[in-house]
Amino acid sequence: MPNPARSSHIALILFLLTAAASGYAATSPPAYVEVLSFDMWCLEMRFYPPQRCDARRVDDVKAYEQYRVAVERYDQEREAREKRDQQIQERLNRDTAGTQQGAPGK
Repeated sequence: MPNPARSSHIALILFLLTAAASGYAATSPPAYVEVLSFDMWCLEMRFYPPQRCDARRVDDVKAYEQYRVAVERYDQEREAREKRDQQIQERLNRDTAGTQQGAPGK
């Protein structure tokens, strides 16, 4: 026979985890991260004069490549985090649905 106290604790824990996951999703960044072109990065992020941006100095191009790699890495990490969070959310939804239908707690 299932323990009613244990079942209510499990339901409470699942509810808190679901609430935390949905709160995190509400504060997450936009679904994509745009990598600026070299010119936009140079003019709008670094505020270099147009002449310098047109010259495409070696050190500026190297700095831009570092920026581009960092943005792409961030985007990949964000996608992996979102996928993991979605899997957790789906698992929680399945567990919560099973608990609500009277399935015994694990």
